[in-house]
Amino acid sequence: MEENRWFLSTIQNDFRAGRIDFDNTISLLEKLQISFDLIHVKHVFKKTLDKRKERTINIEDFRAIYRAIVHRLEFQELFRAYSINGKILSHSEFSEFLRREQGETEDCEKSALESILKYEPIEEVKKRRQMSFEGFIRYLNSEDCSIFKKHQRSVYQDMNQPLCDYFISSSHNTYLTADQLVGPSDLWGYTSALLKGCRCLEIDCWDGSNVEPVVYHGHTLTSKILFREVIQVIDKYAFMASDYPVVLSLENHCSPEQQEVMAECLRSILGDRLLTSTIGDTPVTHLPSPE
Repeated sequence: MEENRWFLSTIQNDFRAGRIDFDNTISLLEKLQISFDLIHVKHVFKKTLDKRKERTINIEDFRAIYRAIVHRLEFQELFRAYSINGKILSHSEFSEFLRREQGETEDCEKSALESILKYEPIEEVKKRRQMSFEGFIRYLNSEDCSIFKKHQRSVYQDMNQPLCDYFISSSHNTYLTADQLVGPSDLWGYTSALLKGCRCLEIDCWDGSNVEPVVYHGHTLTSKILFREVIQVIDKYAFMASDYPVVLSLENHCSPEQQEVMAECLRSILGDRLLTSTIGDTPVTHLPSPE
């Protein structure tokens, strides 16, 4: 009951109009301070829409999406293994979890209390020095449980060497979201790659109808998307995950006429973001650095 009240009080204002779209769903998940994978959310959201044949969802749909994303089976199994009633972890139960599963050997009771106060979102539960499943999820998804080194989450390498001195996070056939023979080409491929921090994207360019170049896996049954729209998506998402340069790998199969259209798209859409000449006035002897 307390979890339901917390959940409703957190999101009810966002459902004043009754229904929300995908962008609002993402905003709500961020508001709930839940870590999530954007591709997974899109997949679950699409499955929900396919059932309803609509473009928006109601509050019960959002609850289902939330549970599908957050309530992972292994989290539930761990929680139930230490919670006597399967609903709440007491201070002592959570202390035992820290000792047995997390390998903490010193003052587990103090660590348990600190984590409860830090991660438990339901005030009534927090006051009783207990942890709900929502708090347990937040704890497991937190930095305190991460196996990665915190100082390496941001760029710590020397980024002033020539561009060719680095391994560059690259995406092959970026436009494909399924197989390479009959699968769909989708702009989401570029959005997803850029949001993951990719700095090199592949664009396979072919002549399209109405003198509009298209992107697809040539000589296959994959669907086609407009080159112009690909560049628009890249312009929008290029620097959301990283400020470092994006390399566009153009596999060019277009006629001279449609190559002109490609060049016009790059110039008009990317504008000042497109590097069209060397940097500075000094003679160039090597590639510029990422910085």
